[in-house]
Amino acid sequence: MIAVDMVPVAVAAAGALGLSARMCVWRRRPASMRSNPVQTVVAEAPAVLRGAVMCFAVTVNARKMFADLGLASREKGFPTVAWWDYDRHGLAVELLMVGGQSLADWADDKTLKAMADYVGVPSISATSPAPGWVRLQVRVVDTLAESTTRSTAAPEGVDLQAVPVGIREDGDLWLLRILYAHILLAGATGSGKGSVLWSILLGLGPAIKAGVVDVWLADPKGGAEFGRGENRLFVRFATDAATILATLEEAVRAMDERLASMRAAGVRKHVPTSDEPLILIIIDEAASLSSYADRADQERFRQLTGQLLSKGRAAAVSVVAALQDPSKETMPNRQLFPVRVGLRLDEPTQTTMVHGQGSRLRGARCDEISSDTPGVGYVGEDGTTEFVRVRAFWIDDDQADAIVDTYSPAPEITGPATDYSGFDPDDLGDEHPDDGEAVAA
Repeated sequence: MIAVDMVPVAVAAAGALGLSARMCVWRRRPASMRSNPVQTVVAEAPAVLRGAVMCFAVTVNARKMFADLGLASREKGFPTVAWWDYDRHGLAVELLMVGGQSLADWADDKTLKAMADYVGVPSISATSPAPGWVRLQVRVVDTLAESTTRSTAAPEGVDLQAVPVGIREDGDLWLLRILYAHILLAGATGSGKGSVLWSILLGLGPAIKAGVVDVWLADPKGGAEFGRGENRLFVRFATDAATILATLEEAVRAMDERLASMRAAGVRKHVPTSDEPLILIIIDEAASLSSYADRADQERFRQLTGQLLSKGRAAAVSVVAALQDPSKETMPNRQLFPVRVGLRLDEPTQTTMVHGQGSRLRGARCDEISSDTPGVGYVGEDGTTEFVRVRAFWIDDDQADAIVDTYSPAPEITGPATDYSGFDPDDLGDEHPDDGEAVAA
C-alpha cells in the first residue's frame, strides 16, 4: 500500500490556517532521524503531510518510492535526500540526483503528478538550486489563493525600479521594475491583466501626480477598461488604430529628441524629472494592432513599437504591452521585453512563448494556474533563470475610480460656476421692448 492510501488530499479551511502557522518557521532538518523514532516524527507531522514525511524522511521508504517512479534502481543507484523541512507551502526537500540525471528527469509533468499521488498531496514542483541537485516543493497550501488589496493612500515616495504591484508567493511585496525596462504581460481572458495594469498605476500614483511619470495609454477596446482616466490620469489616451499609431509616432519623436539631447550632454541614461518625466506607454490588447488590424497598420505598429523597445530604455521611455496570445505573430518584438509576466495561459506552449525554452522545467507553469485566481502569474526577467510566482493586487471599479481621483495631475473640468439656466438666446439685452419695433420701422 502506498502513502496516498493513508493520508487525505485536501485540508479543511480551519486546519489550513493552523498548518500555515506551524510551517512558517524554517528549521533545517537532516534526512536522518536517528534521534527520534520514525513513528514520532510522522505522528508530529500535519496530517496532510504525514505521507510525504514518511516517504522522504525514511531512507528505505524514499528509495522504494524513487524506484517505483523510475528515478532509481540498484544498478544505477539511489538519489540522496540531504534534508527536508516544513515551509509556507508544505514541505521542502533537497536531494542529490543520481549521476546522469538532470532536472528534466524530475520536472517532467508525469513524474511530478505520479510523485504527488504517491505521497498523497495536490501537487509537487521541482527546481534545481545547483548543478546535480533537485529541490522538491510538496504543496498543500497555496499562499496566493486569496486576493489582496492595497490602499490608494500609498507612500509618497516611489522607486520607479521597484514599484509594488502585488504579493509574491513567499509573502513579500511583488516589486516590478518600470524605469529602464519594458514589460510583456500575457494572459487569457479573465486572467487578471486589468488588475496588473491598474496595480502598476496605483504603485506609480504619487509619481504620476508629481509629474515625474507621464502615462500614455492605448485602449483599443474603445476605452472600456481605462476610459475613466481619460483627460485626467493619462497624458495621452487613444482608442482606435489611427489615434494609437499617431500616439506611438509622437512617442518615437519624443524619444529621439531626448536621445539627441542626451548625446549632446554626454548623458548615457536619463533620470526622470518633472520637466523630463518617465514616459510610460501602456498598450492594452496589443494584438488589436499587431495582428488584427489591416496590413499597413500592422506593419506600422510593429515598426513603431520596435523602435520604442530597442531605443527607449536609456531615454526613460518604457512600454508595457498586454495581450492574450503571446505568439510571435501577435507580438513579433517579444524578445525585446526584458521583464515578462505570464498569467493564466491556455496551452503549455504559450508559457514557452512568454518565458522561453525550458521555462516550464524551471518552474513557470502558467497553463496550470486556476481560473479562480485571477492576477496569479509567473515573472521572469533577463539575467535570471528562476521564476517568481506572484499575485497582483485586486482592483475593482471603485478603487480604479479612487486611483484616478487621488493621483490625476490635472484638475477635473467641471464647467462654468455661474448659473445660466435662465439664459434666453433671443434676448438681445434691450431695456425697452418697443425699441426693436422702432428700429424695424
